[in-house]
Amino acid sequence: MNRTHPTAHRGISRAFAVTVIVIIVLAGLAFALVRSGVSPGLSFTSQTSVTQANTSTLTTQTRMAGTATLNDLIAGKFPTALDKAGTGGVTVTVTNLQVIYVRTESDGDWHVAVTDGVIPVFITEITPSYQAKLGQPQSGSTIEETGIAYCDTVHESESWHGNTCWEIHPVTSWHVVGTSTMMVTTKVNGGLQASISYAQDPIPRGSAQAITIKAQDSDGAVVGAVVSVEVDYASGSTSHTFSCMTSSSGSCSITWTIGSTSTPGTFQVIVDIAGVEFLSNFTVTA
Repeated sequence: MNRTHPTAHRGISRAFAVTVIVIIVLAGLAFALVRSGVSPGLSFTSQTSVTQANTSTLTTQTRMAGTATLNDLIAGKFPTALDKAGTGGVTVTVTNLQVIYVRTESDGDWHVAVTDGVIPVFITEITPSYQAKLGQPQSGSTIEETGIAYCDTVHESESWHGNTCWEIHPVTSWHVVGTSTMMVTTKVNGGLQASISYAQDPIPRGSAQAITIKAQDSDGAVVGAVVSVEVDYASGSTSHTFSCMTSSSGSCSITWTIGSTSTPGTFQVIVDIAGVEFLSNFTVTA
């Protein structure tokens, strides 16, 4: 018979309804956060505000940075960028790379050829947009490079490109490392000699040429030596630099295709092994 009871019940019902609505709203917010890739209670950066697909890409890049080897790249463990600007690519970092040579290409890129002591030569490229900021590493220095994994199928069967399509292109940062874990296996004793032979000599322009170098010293075959090969064209305005690493027999080879419009004549070959130069030449015909 207490007339206040209905009012009290209505108040309790309204409070219960409000509580239920609040719980539903909070659950909805939590579900939305999970769908966006953000766990409630964890800190995150502005990068996680992008779409779920992009969030996955960013996570992959962060996880892979600093863990890659040249073998990882060559094995295709990372997806290739869509273009040479690195669009849609994965950022990787590789350390303890010895610089074999640096040269400027016709497109303005700096080719930085490197080796990790296992892979004889691997091409990385510093594009013009990064050159002012990064500068050029010195040949013979040991560096760490960060950049985008890219598969350039145009050069994948060429020895100067390591017979692989993979590059770091573009390089976005590099620095000299204080110590190197690369094992030096080459020991050159007295009486270093090199023999240089050609697949064809003379050779018609437009053909694929192969140069084989065999190094030996007083102890026999020189194993694991990085060999630098410079080819100066007869025109005097074109040169190419290649590299290879000697096998257990002391030999290694490089191959490339001579342009069909190259000037015929004598092509000079300069081979460098452990700082010792050897000269040779071959003839290109029309």
